[in-house]
Amino acid sequence: MRLLRAARHRLEWLLLRGGMRWLQGGDLADAYARAHRLAGPLRHLLRSEWAWANTNLHWVYGPHITPWQRQRLAALAFENMLCSHLDGLRQDPVHWQEEAADGGCPSLAEAFALGRGVIVCSIHLGSWELGLRRFAALGYPIHVVYRHANNPLSEREFMAVRAAYGVQWIRRDEPRKMAAALRAGHLLVLMTDINQRRQGIVAPFLGIPAQSPPGAARLARHFQAPVVPMVCLRAAPGRLFVRCAPALMAADYPDDVAMTTQIHHRFEAWIHTYAEQYNWLHARWRSRPDGALWSATTPTALLHGARVAPHPPLSERVERLLSGGEEAPP
Repeated sequence: MRLLRAARHRLEWLLLRGGMRWLQGGDLADAYARAHRLAGPLRHLLRSEWAWANTNLHWVYGPHITPWQRQRLAALAFENMLCSHLDGLRQDPVHWQEEAADGGCPSLAEAFALGRGVIVCSIHLGSWELGLRRFAALGYPIHVVYRHANNPLSEREFMAVRAAYGVQWIRRDEPRKMAAALRAGHLLVLMTDINQRRQGIVAPFLGIPAQSPPGAARLARHFQAPVVPMVCLRAAPGRLFVRCAPALMAADYPDDVAMTTQIHHRFEAWIHTYAEQYNWLHARWRSRPDGALWSATTPTALLHGARVAPHPPLSERVERLLSGGEEAPP
């Protein structure tokens, strides 16, 4: 069994390394074109992710999205995921639409000045890893909590690329390092839109109760550190911009559920406005508060009955994009 696992890991690593080198070659425009060509075949290979993308969009938008719009938006989400990974692999020059000294995020500068450390919450929207590079280049000491790869060969490949970001990486099973980063007054970056199978906080996300990572709210309360929701969005290949919300303080909320709900709420308008750049491929609502597991084929009536808010309409921008009135960002 050990030899079989080692052989599988090596084969996965060889395929990963080949794909990475293929995407790293040539200029940026050519690399994006290759990513677009790859997205179609990948939808057939990653059938589970394709099913979840379509299902998640149906759960969120309900009657406000047609089957054609759902498939088109899911396809764009696939392309965006590829392009986001491509962004992380390359070292191309990036044009930032905000050239201010605060990087377009005054709430982060204000929170950092408090000296308590800052919890930066983000989600899988846009090009999140380029946002890390942006603020590291501005001089912020950044520590990023991440889920390590199961394949140790792939893990080394990923971390070799990420070494150029100028940030420190903390595995999600290293809580002492997270605490040390906040005690030092540094930035601790957490991704908050991940399905938490066990010991999560149940809070609405896009109108559906979700098992959510507890780290942001609990660390904020323990260290009295401000929480700054932030995303990095793509306007065009190599052209990006940052959006930040005002800082949240744990003392303003009665419990961790209320704070997590507010963190989720700060991201919702960005997700709806730039829905083609969100990771709909992830099984965000799979783990239910009662211990059940939803699947991409769970009956629609059950799913819609769990909502705690009406289905939102597609944003005007996304409507234009899907109708061909606006060019889809890569």
